[in-house]
Amino acid sequence: MANLAENEKVVLVGHSLGGLNVAFAMEKFPEKISLAVFVTAFLPDTEHRPSYMLEKFIENSPAVADGWQSVVSSTAGYETFMKSTAFNLASPEDLSLQTLLKRSGSLFLESLAKANKFTKEKFGSVVRDYVVCTQDLLVVPSLQRFMIEHNEVKEVMEIPADHMAIASRPKELCQCLLEFARKHA
Repeated sequence: MANLAENEKVVLVGHSLGGLNVAFAMEKFPEKISLAVFVTAFLPDTEHRPSYMLEKFIENSPAVADGWQSVVSSTAGYETFMKSTAFNLASPEDLSLQTLLKRSGSLFLESLAKANKFTKEKFGSVVRDYVVCTQDLLVVPSLQRFMIEHNEVKEVMEIPADHMAIASRPKELCQCLLEFARKHA
């Protein structure tokens, strides 16, 4: 982002936890982003610490959150969990590929709880759109809508996708992204 030409802008798309990465980029480089699209992604606000929406996820879906935390930190039960939540509509081939690509990770709650709030002047100055995946069993639609309600989201589109929209509904997702870019970028 820092190496973009002075008047060059990009469209950023964040999925799942990648929404937080997009939010940090929005805070640091708002002048370089014409549009931020969140696809069934964690979308922080300017009123709370960056960990807030993840805390809501854990509070409202403790079994799913516990399952997610255990699979990002180990391999036990990974395929079963992913099939029952994130890849519930995806093909067996896509699930197998995801299982092969699995890496350990973290939700970074402790770090996010200590991070500064996002600002209206920077984060808040970037146009935000959201793709709600109505069949998502991981970041459930009610949480997606909660995050939208706590933000100034310009436009929302819904698709009948699971958490992995790029695998379960790639054409519909691409149509949403193109339409958002056409209207808002």
